[in-house]
Amino acid sequence: MHKTGPYFTVAETCRRLGISRKALRLYEAQGLVSPERTQSEWRVYGPRQIARLHQVLALKRFGFPLNRVAEILNDKVPDISSLLALHEQVVKSELDSLQRAARLLHAARAKLATQGHLSTDDLIFLTKETVVTEKRTHALNHIYEDIAAKHLSAEDRSVLARNGTASLLQPDADWPALHAEAQRLMETGDPTSLEAMDLAKRWMEKVFQATGGDPGLTRRVRDVVRDLNDDPTFQKASMSSNTMMDFIQKAYGAAIEAGIMPKPADA
Repeated sequence: MHKTGPYFTVAETCRRLGISRKALRLYEAQGLVSPERTQSEWRVYGPRQIARLHQVLALKRFGFPLNRVAEILNDKVPDISSLLALHEQVVKSELDSLQRAARLLHAARAKLATQGHLSTDDLIFLTKETVVTEKRTHALNHIYEDIAAKHLSAEDRSVLARNGTASLLQPDADWPALHAEAQRLMETGDPTSLEAMDLAKRWMEKVFQATGGDPGLTRRVRDVVRDLNDDPTFQKASMSSNTMMDFIQKAYGAAIEAGIMPKPADA
């Protein structure tokens, strides 16, 4: 078949786009681009493939993981705004870490100006908080994306985003207080207490607010959180734990039995 337009070899394509052969192979394996073949079965990339690769690279630079890139390019995403909201949450998370690092650096400079020196402990703390924190934020985002992709569909994430929860790494301001209250009540060890049942009611209302009360999505969100809680990196950065979730689940069951909360539709 006669080909129009310039066609490039693997090496030429990688050089022009600034990507590695391994990355190009990965994009092909993910179904993001399909090369054409010469009569000798060499892979070549024409105008259509090059345009597609530019789209892939643009979306990757925008922050989307490859599975989301595939959904966008294959037009399988029911609500593109939810993906933009997800990216916004990731950017905000990274911005928060950078702003905190900037405050620490400013404080260190002020201390240096007034005292004339920084102790070894000061320098160790500063390095840990301004460098490791940024790396941890990136690591947490990757961990979340891998786990979310395993449990949540694009439609699930659209629902969560529309309900104000684009990422479970960035819950609303009520959750830290709920976690702290749960930690305090866990010390008593009684999930059937009135306090525990009241907490479970408020806790589950927040969950249902995010999931729209959909039982299936609620279960999938729970599975995401449990997998996150099993990850050592997430454990260091979160107040949540599966022990806490077990406590809330027991308190939730007690609240249902006591008539404080309605019985779930799928129970």
